[in-house]
Amino acid sequence: MWTEALCRKDSDGDGLTNGQELGDPDCVWKDNTLPSRLNGLSHPGVCDPWDSPDCFSKNLSHPRFHTQEEWLKEMCKPKEFICPGLNTSDIQTANFTVRLGTKVPAKETTYMCQIFDFENMAVADDYHVVAVEPVLDNKYVIHHMVLFGCRDNQVAIAGPFECGMVPSDFCTHVISIWTVGLAGDCFHPQAGITIGTKGFKRIAVQLHWNNPDSRSDWTDSSGMKAYFTNKKRPYEAGFYITGHEHFVLPPLQPSVTFTSTCTSACTSKTIRKPFNITLAWNHMHYAGKQMSVQIVRNKTETFYLSNDIFYSYDSPQVQLYTDNSVQIFPGDEIITKCTFTTARRNRSTFWGEATMDEMCYGFLIYFPKENVQNSVCFTSGPDVSTCDTATYHGCTDLTNFKNPDWLNATSAYQDLVKNCRPFTPCLQECIDTIVSLKRTDPCFKDDLFDFIKTEMLTKTPEGLDLMARFSSCERHVYQTLNTVSPTRA
Repeated sequence: MWTEALCRKDSDGDGLTNGQELGDPDCVWKDNTLPSRLNGLSHPGVCDPWDSPDCFSKNLSHPRFHTQEEWLKEMCKPKEFICPGLNTSDIQTANFTVRLGTKVPAKETTYMCQIFDFENMAVADDYHVVAVEPVLDNKYVIHHMVLFGCRDNQVAIAGPFECGMVPSDFCTHVISIWTVGLAGDCFHPQAGITIGTKGFKRIAVQLHWNNPDSRSDWTDSSGMKAYFTNKKRPYEAGFYITGHEHFVLPPLQPSVTFTSTCTSACTSKTIRKPFNITLAWNHMHYAGKQMSVQIVRNKTETFYLSNDIFYSYDSPQVQLYTDNSVQIFPGDEIITKCTFTTARRNRSTFWGEATMDEMCYGFLIYFPKENVQNSVCFTSGPDVSTCDTATYHGCTDLTNFKNPDWLNATSAYQDLVKNCRPFTPCLQECIDTIVSLKRTDPCFKDDLFDFIKTEMLTKTPEGLDLMARFSSCERHVYQTLNTVSPTRA
């Protein structure tokens, strides 16, 4: 915490206070403001000048450091991947890296995937993946990587290809996720993920490249290295994901918070038996300020799986649980809370894939996998749960809006077809129809209908037709709904 005492302290003993080094010489800086001086900043933990008589011995306090370059190399080296049991004779490895020399497109955000045939990479057998670590080639563009297991009907694809947030509809099972600041995944000694003859035979790697300068001369062949063994462990591990999607952050706000609740009813439905959490970490992007994943049991007992009071995308805090003492039960509430700051952003920030978009996800590794029926629990838009879309504030099954047969049979769609034309012109009978729907049908309320349009209606021609007819009179409908007639007044 930046207090006046810390500001006036000289932590590195070079004669300058921490405040002087960081641009706050008068110790008046407040959260979400800029310091009074932005130039000539220095590191409050490094004595300067580095090689001066007073500082040299302080900076080279360890006998193996003889030069500034050696010291910097040690201080700035990446975290070491430590995972017990990887040096035994039964452990094998496989690298799932994109083809050497793959060009990074000259655009800010790219998702690049490659799908591998594991059956051609190892002797036919049944294996457990027990650890995964990153293989980093071009650290200047790599934002995060995901290793996926694919269903048997997915064919291997020899070279890299541009993809979305998943490589394909058949490659959706998360084996491991890496992002900047992590050393790798070391699974619990009692659990692993099956690959080979009785498990995933095709493995996909996804790379998220961030190239904000749109450079055309970058290449990258990063990926993931899997450690596996044919001495299978007692339990199958799984990946559980919580969080909130499809949100918008307004600009110039010091704090914006979204809370996603995986309800007691939801976990009672999707969790068969209690399961053990072995690892938990939070994921937002650079507007992320604070995040937690909290478990509430019986409305009274509360504990945190993760709780980043000061979130930093570049330094994710991983919580390890190795003693089987942390469990999630059917009926527990899982509350994911994300707080963002857009104080320095002049435009709205959207949920999305790009680095300058935002996310709100809690990642959990657990076992036994078979105790969980559905390993994702999100809320979207106006707090619509992916666990239960049967009813939301009186709007029955939201997923029906993706079904063209159901949509064609509804009186709402038939009235819109009868009274509204796509896009233009706006007819009075269309205004009357839409105003009536907004006043009587909960599915057409503003926030919820915006979510339905984005996530449901865009999936079918019938849905797009409904949106086009609706849009023909949107401005007039808004004016009508916000004008109170003398009679109604």
